[in-house]
Amino acid sequence: MLKLISYKLCPYVHKAAITLRAKGVPYDIAYIDLHRPPDWFHPISPLGKVPLLLVGDDVLFESTAIMEYLDEAYTPRLHPDDLILRAKHRAWIAFADVCLRDMYRVALREDEVAFREALNHLHGDFDQLEPAVAAGPFFAGSEFSLVDAAYGPLFFQLDILAGIEPAIFDPRRHSRMVAWKEALLGHPAVVQAVVPDFRDHYLDWLSMKDSYMAQRLLKMI
Repeated sequence: MLKLISYKLCPYVHKAAITLRAKGVPYDIAYIDLHRPPDWFHPISPLGKVPLLLVGDDVLFESTAIMEYLDEAYTPRLHPDDLILRAKHRAWIAFADVCLRDMYRVALREDEVAFREALNHLHGDFDQLEPAVAAGPFFAGSEFSLVDAAYGPLFFQLDILAGIEPAIFDPRRHSRMVAWKEALLGHPAVVQAVVPDFRDHYLDWLSMKDSYMAQRLLKMI
């Protein structure tokens, strides 16, 4: 059986786990503490990151490479058959990592000025993403794709942050993304790919940061 090496809050692990669940592939999962990883971790993780996917005696690293392997190894295929369309989907999957990076910066900027600047960058990302989103419910229409697996973690964490600061997501400015976000947040593969108490873990993590969003959170408690 496949084994996924994970850290509970990692959105990149979430991408791989969503892909596994969307395909109905059975797997085991092992959670590690990235600050105090087990001795066996660094020798098999060239970048010192998760996820890792153990496939027999082989170890795969990097979330997008893992997603691509799973899509080629197991049905149903989540990538489109058309070569041009598939290349476009791969490009938008890469763009998901840009959005995740900028969302992380929004969560961790120390003061309101820096927070607003980071938020402008994130909204700029969404401005580019918005026209590419189909009528729904998913990125490319009626079928769940690998692009959806890539953006599920973004919307999962974005929804938590927007509960603290509603300005993080503007449904009027990014109206196409609203239905897409709701479809992903209601999809079993997205919801079940994280630990049941993910929200509590995430808020605990955020509350310990010296950031504007942490200050907003602590005022709500």
